[in-house]
Amino acid sequence: MCTVIIDFEPGRPWPIAVLGLRDEQPGRAWDPPGSWWPALGDGVRGIHDREAGGAWLATNLDADGGPRAAVVLNRREDLPMPASGWVSRGVLPLQAVTTGVDGSDGRMARSWNLVELRPDRVEVTSWDGTSLRSVEVPPGLHVVTHEGPDHLDVPRVRRWRPDFVEAPAPTGPLDGATAASWEPWLQTLRSTTRLPADADEAVVRIDDHDGLRLASLSVTALSLGPQGAVLRNARLTEPGRLPDTFVWE
Repeated sequence: MCTVIIDFEPGRPWPIAVLGLRDEQPGRAWDPPGSWWPALGDGVRGIHDREAGGAWLATNLDADGGPRAAVVLNRREDLPMPASGWVSRGVLPLQAVTTGVDGSDGRMARSWNLVELRPDRVEVTSWDGTSLRSVEVPPGLHVVTHEGPDHLDVPRVRRWRPDFVEAPAPTGPLDGATAASWEPWLQTLRSTTRLPADADEAVVRIDDHDGLRLASLSVTALSLGPQGAVLRNARLTEPGRLPDTFVWE
């Protein structure tokens, strides 16, 4: 299941830094960050799921009130399928960065956590099949998984959150003058791989869940500030294993 690390520090030029590990079925096709949804406007970019057409993570530079981003994570509840079929969870990040999330769509999807990011606010909304709940996340370092933000009963959160808290957070985008500021987080991520990918505490993961094999397929670096959003993505050529060198798209 996906892992998203967030540092939120209002007052910085780039108040939000996100490091995301996307876990999915290895055979499911997807595309790197791009403008895959022209009907939503030129400012909308994201990581595109070819099968359902939605996004795992999306940004919008032209949103009312300033740049914003959103990322969706699966939860573990086993819900009965609606008579009309499932709505893809991939619609939620796109709605979040444009018109706002349609609650009826959200309730017709498998269970999810949605992280909504603005330069001055981070909010996590969860659908567990029974209720929609939202919580505003305070400034600081947070790790979001299938259980939501900072659940210490999730082994990888309990084991690795302190290491990311101690590592200096990125100060800006993963390019130009601030690119090197991502190294402490990336080195911390590499240190997690001394565990096997199927270990409970692994961050770069391989999971067998409900008859499906899920694995970490990519690493995403996002910087968000009043001046914009910079999204970079590195595909893992071997699911569940970091490459020797990241190739950023």
